[in-house]
Amino acid sequence: MSYPYIIQGNNIVVVIGANSHTINKGHIAYQKVLDAIKAGDWETVKNTVEPKKVILSYGAGNISIKGETLYWKGREFHNSLSRRMIQMFQDGFPIEPLVLFMENLMQNPSYRAVNELYEFLEKNTLPITPDGHFLAYKKVRTDYLDVHSGTVLNKVAATFTAEEQASLPITSGRKKEVTVEIQNGVTVVSMPRNEVNDDKNQTCSEGLHFCSKEYLGSFGGDRVMILKINPRDVVSIPTDYNRSKGRACRYEVIAELGVNPEEAFDEVVMENANS
Repeated sequence: MSYPYIIQGNNIVVVIGANSHTINKGHIAYQKVLDAIKAGDWETVKNTVEPKKVILSYGAGNISIKGETLYWKGREFHNSLSRRMIQMFQDGFPIEPLVLFMENLMQNPSYRAVNELYEFLEKNTLPITPDGHFLAYKKVRTDYLDVHSGTVLNKVAATFTAEEQASLPITSGRKKEVTVEIQNGVTVVSMPRNEVNDDKNQTCSEGLHFCSKEYLGSFGGDRVMILKINPRDVVSIPTDYNRSKGRACRYEVIAELGVNPEEAFDEVVMENANS
C-alpha cells in the first residue's frame, strides 16, 4: 500500500483516502515523514500524519495526546514539556519518565514553576529519573554543612555517624526553619514551602538551593552533592547566572560527586536515584 504524495519546496503533501495532509519543514514530524516515504514505510507515514488519540495507560491516566496537542485532564496544555513529550511520542521513544514527571509537576501550586521548570532542566541538561523526579547539584562545606548558614547537614544517609543519627531529626537553618531527617534510608532536607522565596527576581534569598553543572564554578564550597528533587517541590528559578540555579522546599541527598561533573549522573547515581 502506498499513498499519493508530492514534495513542494519545504512542504510534503500526502493524500490518505479523501484527506490531504501538508507537513511543512518546521513540523516536528517532517523528517520522520520524509524518511518513511524514502523507505516506503507507508504505515509510519499514515500513523504520523493521521495519529490516533492515545490515552496513556501509565501514570494516573490524566494525560492524552491527539495529533500535536497534549491534554491534561481534558484541557490543552502548551509549554516546552508538552512539546517534548509529543515529539518523543511521535518519534517512538518511551515517555513514561516524562509522564510521571508531569504527574508530579502538576501537584506544584506555582503557575510559574509548572511552566518554567522543564525548560530549566533542558537548558541545564539535568536528567529526569524513571520515577519522574530530577537530579541536580549542590555545593557544601567540607563538613557537609550548607555554605550560607553553616547549619544544614547535607550528607548521604549511609555516612551519618551514630551520634548524628541519634540527633535526628535535626532542626537547622538561620531561623530553625530547615529539617534534616532520614526517610527510607535517604537523607531528606525540607522546609515550609511558604518560607521559600518565590520571586525569581530575588536572586539570593530564602530556600533550599540546587544548581546545574555550569553554576558550580560560580559558588564557594568544597564538596558537591547530588540531589534528587520532586518537581512538585520546586518554588522558583532565579534569573541571575543565566538561570542555572533554583530554590525548592524539599530535596533528597543521594550521592557525593567524586568524579568530574560531566560524569555525575552515571549508572551508579541513577541506581541510587531510583531507590
